[in-house]
Amino acid sequence: MDLKKIRADFPVATNCRYFQSAGMSPVPLPVLEKIQNGYCQLSEYGDLHWHEDAEKQNQMFAVIAGMIGCSAEDIAFAESNSMAMSMVALSLKQKNKDFNIVSLEEEFPSNSVPFEYQGIEMKYVPHDQHRYSVESILEQTTPQTVAVVCSYVQYSTGFRLDIATLGKRLREKNILFIVNATQAFPFFLPNMQTMYIDVLTCSVHKWCFCGHVGTLFVTRPAYREKYPSPVAGWLSVDVSKSNDFIHTAKNKAFDLWPHAGQYLFASANLKSRLGLGYAIEYLKANNLPELSEYLLTMSGYLLKKLSMLPLDIASPANTKEERSGIVSFSLKNENNSELFEYLLAQNIQVAMRNNLIRASVNIFTNEEDIDVLCKAVEEYINK
Repeated sequence: MDLKKIRADFPVATNCRYFQSAGMSPVPLPVLEKIQNGYCQLSEYGDLHWHEDAEKQNQMFAVIAGMIGCSAEDIAFAESNSMAMSMVALSLKQKNKDFNIVSLEEEFPSNSVPFEYQGIEMKYVPHDQHRYSVESILEQTTPQTVAVVCSYVQYSTGFRLDIATLGKRLREKNILFIVNATQAFPFFLPNMQTMYIDVLTCSVHKWCFCGHVGTLFVTRPAYREKYPSPVAGWLSVDVSKSNDFIHTAKNKAFDLWPHAGQYLFASANLKSRLGLGYAIEYLKANNLPELSEYLLTMSGYLLKKLSMLPLDIASPANTKEERSGIVSFSLKNENNSELFEYLLAQNIQVAMRNNLIRASVNIFTNEEDIDVLCKAVEEYINK
C-alpha cells in the first residue's frame, strides 16, 4: 500500500481538503482512464461490444459475490437505493397484510420514504446518543413485523451497527433482514450468508470511486422465490428456452428469471457500470484490507484531534468496531451552519447532515488534511 502514490491518483487531494466522500468519492485517475477508454470504444464501434460488456458485468458481479458471500446470480443493479427499496416495499405489500417494518430513527430517507409511501406501518427505533443496540431494535419487533430495514453504517454519524448479531437474531425470529450498505461497502464488508441478510443495497457513488452508476441490489434466492419482482421489463423475462434473448411474443404467458436478472429490466449504461469493476480492481491492487484499516486509523486520528476542542462528537469515539470513515461533530450550543460556511470558505469540503458537521476521511486523506481541518475549527471557535 503506497499512500503517496494513492494520493497522487486523486487530483481532488491537491484541489481542496476533501472530507465529502460520504457524499461521493472522487474517481481515481487509473479508473477514470479505463472508463474513458470504454466510451472511446463506444464512439468508435457503437454497440458492437454490448454483449461483451454484458459478460464483463457478469464477471464483475462474480467478483462482488466473492466479497459479500453470495452468488453472482443474486446481484443486479437498480437506478438508486430509493428504487431498490421501492421494489422491496411493493413486493412486501403484495404478499402481506396488516404488517409492520422496523427501522432506525436517523436513517437516510431512501430507507423510509419508499415504505411510507406504500402506506406500510413503520416503527422507528430511537437513537441512544446516535447509537443503536441490537436489543433496542429487537424490542420494537412484534409478531406482525415482516422486516427490519437498516443501514450497516449510519450516513450522518458513521455509527457501524452490529449486523452480524442482529441478522442472526432476526433469522431466529423469522424476520427479513434488509441492509443498506451504502456507507460501508467495500471497506466494511457485509456477508449475505453469515450475517443472514435477505436483501442488500449499496449506492456505489459513495465509497466505490466510480461516480453515479447506480445501486447494487442483492437478493437471496429464498427472498426472490417468495417476493418476486413487482415490476418487469423485456430483459426480466426468462428466455432460456427460446432461440432469442428477447421475449417478443404477445399475450402469451411468461416467467421472470429466477435469478436477480429479473431486476435488470432493460438496456443500461454498461460502460459506466463497469467503472465499479475497475474501481474494485484498483482497491484490491492497493490491498483493500490495509486500506480499510487505514480508513479507521484516519478516522481515529480525526476523533483524537477533535476531542481536544470544545465540541460535541456524535460519532463513536471509543469503540473501533462501531467506527467507519465518517466523523460528525457539533459546536456546543451554537448553530453549525456558520461553521460549515467558514470551512467551505477555507476550501475545506465537509457536509452538514442532521445539523451536524460531517467529515469523511478516505484512502487519500493524510494527517495534514486533518490538522488543517481541526485548526480551522479551532480558529472559528476562538474568533
